[in-house]
Amino acid sequence: MPGDSAIERAFYFIACGIARLVYRVKAIGVENLPSGGFLLVPNHITWVDAIILQLACPRPVRFVIDEEFYRKPVLKPVLLMARAIPIDRRKPREAIRRATEQIEAGEIVCIFPEGQLSRTGTLGRLQRGYEMIARHAGCTVVPVFLDQLWGSIFSFRGGKFFRKWPKHFPYRATVAFGNSLPAEEATIARVHEDLLKLGADCFEQRPELRLHLARRALRGLKRSPFSTLVIDGMDGSKLSCGKLLGVSIALSRSLRDKFPEKRIAIVLPASKGAVVANLAVALADKIPAGLNF
Repeated sequence: MPGDSAIERAFYFIACGIARLVYRVKAIGVENLPSGGFLLVPNHITWVDAIILQLACPRPVRFVIDEEFYRKPVLKPVLLMARAIPIDRRKPREAIRRATEQIEAGEIVCIFPEGQLSRTGTLGRLQRGYEMIARHAGCTVVPVFLDQLWGSIFSFRGGKFFRKWPKHFPYRATVAFGNSLPAEEATIARVHEDLLKLGADCFEQRPELRLHLARRALRGLKRSPFSTLVIDGMDGSKLSCGKLLGVSIALSRSLRDKFPEKRIAIVLPASKGAVVANLAVALADKIPAGLNF
């Protein structure tokens, strides 16, 4: 049961219940989580990463929070209830001590090793803070990757936070827990590599990849039929979404009737013709094989 008191348990269940109304989180690799205390090190995409991570984790997580945010009157009561650990970057020893105590008590502690929110949606440079906690506590480190959150209103996509509409509701996200690492093996290079691998695993889990490529193209082109999509660098001619779709469908029918082979080779320069040919082959449910022109 999460928490050490009735108040904390009530807070945990109410907060997670509300969050589940907004987010649908798929957790991968939960079996990799150790039974005792350990350190979680995730990538940092949005302002609500802590909420997403807590929804995916079966046990309460104690987050290391920048003291500047910890002391904000609006946030402090909630962070106190969640037993977050404030950290002053100029004087980190107290936070390291408190994090170590929590881990030794069997709790999960989480610190975002990038030290700041991503401005590009990609994994940034990792800082040494998590190494100091892991070695001081002598604990295992579990890398964890949060996927599908870039583009959320709480991310910096479009060069701004908050000032954009949600793409979906409820919002879907994937959280992948990696294999645990001993403190001495959890170097910046190793954790960075493991996070990138987890990111690739998450990408393969995205539901849109289960759809046929041609169907995805069909849907996208239908949305803006009059918009210019292709400008041919050879003659400057343009091709709209609607024209590309129409020509490709016509060609795909001919390819389907005349060529029984599953693969069709395409020998064309980089041009609108090559775009049409590749899309037509995909719409014919065949595999385009591009050859050097």
